[in-house]
Amino acid sequence: MADILPQSHWASYGFVLSARLRALREMRGLSQRRLAELSGVSRSLISNLERNQYNSERSADPTLSTLYRIAHALHVPPLALLPASDEVVGSRCSEDAATVTEVRAVWPAGPEDTARFAEAYLSGGPATCPPQFQPGATHTG
Repeated sequence: MADILPQSHWASYGFVLSARLRALREMRGLSQRRLAELSGVSRSLISNLERNQYNSERSADPTLSTLYRIAHALHVPPLALLPASDEVVGSRCSEDAATVTEVRAVWPAGPEDTARFAEAYLSGGPATCPPQFQPGATHTG
């Protein structure tokens, strides 16, 4: 079976995914280690995704469950991690890595979507939903 989207083309999508992941992780104030703890994936996998490297011959290619685990830990929709999520898949990703903090479809909906997590959450407390994301919580800026 022919490779419809060759590995060389996937690298452009992987590059934007890696930039989005890193930007969101840093925006939230998380270390790779803490994101790994919260998402239940290894720190080396987070590092590989952020470097867009699976091994010496391939770009990062995360599973669907990995993307959802990371999105859950970052409290963002999975769409926030996906490159060119509002476009038809092309031979190369047309999205500029500079746009990693915007998801054109539906996110971010408000300032709380990109707010830094509370220090207690960042420092290794229980892996529960941060206070600003609890039901009924309001964002105070």
